Formats: sequence, structure tokens, C-alpha cells
Amino acid sequence: MKTVFLISAFLTIAKVYAFAPNHQQSTPGSSLVGRNNYNRNNRITHPGFTDESFTLKLNAWSPFKKEVEVEVEEVAAEIVIEPGPLDAKNAAAAVVWVALITWSFLLAPGTLGSDADNQMIQRLISQPVPRPEEINELWFAIWNTFAVVPAVLAALTAPTGKNQRLSSAPFLLGSAAFGYFALGPYYATRTVRTEAVNTDDLGWASRNVFENKIFAFALLALTISIPFSADIIVPGFDFSAKAADFASIASQSRFISVAATDIGIMSIVTSVLISEDCKLRGWGDKAIPLLIGTLLLPVLGPCAYLAARPGFTDEIE
Repeated sequence: MKTVFLISAFLTIAKVYAFAPNHQQSTPGSSLVGRNNYNRNNRITHPGFTDESFTLKLNAWSPFKKEVEVEVEEVAAEIVIEPGPLDAKNAAAAVVWVALITWSFLLAPGTLGSDADNQMIQRLISQPVPRPEEINELWFAIWNTFAVVPAVLAALTAPTGKNQRLSSAPFLLGSAAFGYFALGPYYATRTVRTEAVNTDDLGWASRNVFENKIFAFALLALTISIPFSADIIVPGFDFSAKAADFASIASQSRFISVAATDIGIMSIVTSVLISEDCKLRGWGDKAIPLLIGTLLLPVLGPCAYLAARPGFTDEIE
């Protein structure tokens, strides 16, 4: 019992001695206490580590703290495509647009807004089919192509219409009534895209209408029907005589001469766009042959291309 009492008393004295606030003397035989110092919070500090590192080590792990795994979500960086610098194609589009306006209002044959032209336009609008007897067959066919060529241009232009200097929608809509008069400013500022295009990049109209094969085949069917509705493919049709008659009325009608020039310009633009579209769809080797082929077979050739061209991929590889 005396031994237990002596041990207990010794431990009590040692505890009081160790935690005394102003004690800084070392005790013989106790090298650890001799090297300890006391900070202002009455904590034992030891040379070689600071109070902060001591606290950090004590709190490094706790059996009562639940470790939470943090999931890091990878966010793909969005690539923003900016319009490129203006090039030779932009300059050519602007020059053609200015030339068309200048020629149409100042140099084209006939009289601007003549009564004969106004009556003819009203006749064509009021009787789209069948062809009015007084209307030349070739001119009637050209008139009907205005329902096809602007739609083909829209199908070739809209997929790369994002991130351009100008929005393509108002110009493409305006082309249905005003042809290249409406399209000129857009193509004069448009950047030719060479980056890969996927279906997620397409707008609603491109994804659901212009890329739809039903739309392409409908345009193709409409184009094939034009020579029949214009009475060109009929027994005994004299093409040379009708062509001479068309040239005669075009030399007297400003509306006919301007409309024929306009459809010719849009057909050339269509062929150029087809060569660009081929490269975006993996048909780079067919770009030049299709450019030449659609120039030689306007309207029908571009519609056949829309029906045959491959679609864009769902994802960029």
C-alpha cells in the first residue's frame, strides 16, 4: 500500500510540475521536459516543430470524421469559331452584287416597272399552272426555277451559317423573292468553313428540313416537273424557235432580262457552294467534278446532289 501511495504522489507532483505556467527550468534526469518550452496558450512546444505543425499532425486523421470522395467533373472547353478574314470570294460576291444592281436599274433593256411587265407578273402569279398561252415556254420554266434555286441555296448555306458576321436567315428568306439582290451582302461577308461539322452544330431548319432527304427529293421532283409544266417536253417542240422568241422578249422586258440574269448568278453560286459542301462531308475528291457537272446541268444537278450527299456525323472524331 505504501508503494502504491508513493507512486500516486509522485505522478501528481510530476503532473503539477510539468504544466506549471511559468516553469522553464529543466529537471535533472528528464531530458524531454528540459527541451520543452511553453507558449502563450500553455501548450508544450518542442524545438523542431511549430505549434501549427503540431496541431496539423494531431488533426490529420480522426476516427469520427467521414472522408468524402469528391468527384471531379471534366468540362470540355467550348470551341468558338470566329469569322475569318475577307478573301477573294467575298470580293467577287460583292462585285457581282454591285454589278447586278447597277445593270438592273441603269443598263438593262426595257423600262423599269413598265405596264407590260406588271401585267405579266400578275398573270404569272394568278395562274401558276397551267402555263398561260401567251407566256413563252422557256421563260415560264425560268420563272418556276425561282421556287427551287433559293431553296437549294438555303440547304447549302444554312449548315455553316453559325458564327458568321451576319445571320443567314433573313438573306435566305429574302432570296425567295429577290434572288441574289438579297443574298449579295451575306456572301460578301461570309467565311468559308473548313472545320468539321456535326449535327449538334446545326440549327433547327438545317437539322429538320435542309438535311432531310424528303426535302431533297421533293425539290428534285419539282425540278423534273418544270419542263413538263412549261410544255417543253411535248411532241413537236421547236427549241430554236422558242429560244429566239425568248431572246426577243428579254430584249424588250427589263423584268425578264433581270430575272434571267439573277437565276444565272444564283446557279453559279450554287455550284461553288456544292464544291465547298463536298469537302465538309468527306467528298473532297468529288468537289471539282461536281462543281463542273452542276454548272453544266443547273437546277437539276444541284437538286440531285442534295438527294445523294451524305449527312454530317453525330460527333466530331
